[in-house]
Amino acid sequence: MRETGKLFIDGRDAMFEYGIFVEKGGYKGVVQMPSFKTLDTTEWEEFDGVEVDLLSPVLDTRQFQIQFCITNVRYAEDFFDDLATGAYHNFQFTELGKTYRLRMVSNGSFSSFIKLGKLTLTFADDFPVVPSGNPYQLGKSEVRQSGYELDGIDFSQFGSYILRGSDDSIRKAANIRDALKISVKSISGIDYDDEEVHFKAKDVTLKLLIDAENITEFWRRYNSLFAILMQSESRILYFANLPAEYDCYYKSMSVSKFEILRDGKIWCEFSVILTFTAYRPESSWMLLATEDFDWVITEDAENPARIKVRPKYGISLLVTEDGKYIITESDSDKIYINNQN
Repeated sequence: MRETGKLFIDGRDAMFEYGIFVEKGGYKGVVQMPSFKTLDTTEWEEFDGVEVDLLSPVLDTRQFQIQFCITNVRYAEDFFDDLATGAYHNFQFTELGKTYRLRMVSNGSFSSFIKLGKLTLTFADDFPVVPSGNPYQLGKSEVRQSGYELDGIDFSQFGSYILRGSDDSIRKAANIRDALKISVKSISGIDYDDEEVHFKAKDVTLKLLIDAENITEFWRRYNSLFAILMQSESRILYFANLPAEYDCYYKSMSVSKFEILRDGKIWCEFSVILTFTAYRPESSWMLLATEDFDWVITEDAENPARIKVRPKYGISLLVTEDGKYIITESDSDKIYINNQN
């Protein structure tokens, strides 16, 4: 029989009162953070991305499911009846160290076998708050990973690991915003404004893991991350593999796995969706310049072009702005710089 003392509803022990306990892995919806309410946005045809009002974002209500097991299905009606007495009820999750005032929204599923049963209920938390917390000092969280920073804070300082798939989500190009196009019924095809290409804003999914010694340590790490993500104004995400910085803001998150292990350790895998407000694929070009910061240009008087340095396969090649390689006077040999030590 499951232990009592793990879930209290309006001060009553749910196991003792209804024979109900939260199924293993059933807390993932409870720990899920809320999203912002819809933000005001404006797109400008001549610019990439989107302009967002982030002066005073507020959190929306959050809805989530909890999977319960019931040791005697005859008590299910009592449980439903009590939850329907008034909209809000206090749920104290002692294993999480949290109490929430929740509203039952819907009954998802119910199944029984002789006396035992399972039920899934959807609840709403109409009183979300921005968490508080501070990240670790660099190198103090025991997380050995680097390459991602949020507002200059390495993600290891939140005690979190970046998981596979995050890099690909950042590198994926944003969708193209359509330019002006005219379609005439009597003429095949369309007339499209091909002068410039602009990109839309794009959503990036960061997949993260927090592996904490206990629930107190979990909340310290978890809250320190979202305390920064949920601030007003845009955030800056640094991605070392390109390297590049991106203006972004928090959109939403979801928890894919949350487990309290036998020794009390916490394993939580979750995804954070950030909206990059202006994303344009960036190459790693460098431009040649003099000590006085004048650009070095080609000799063509009518069409002078700046000279780029293009890293490629361990060497750097000199290239003009229009993509033509700089070559020697005597033949077509390209000029390169050896990057390798």
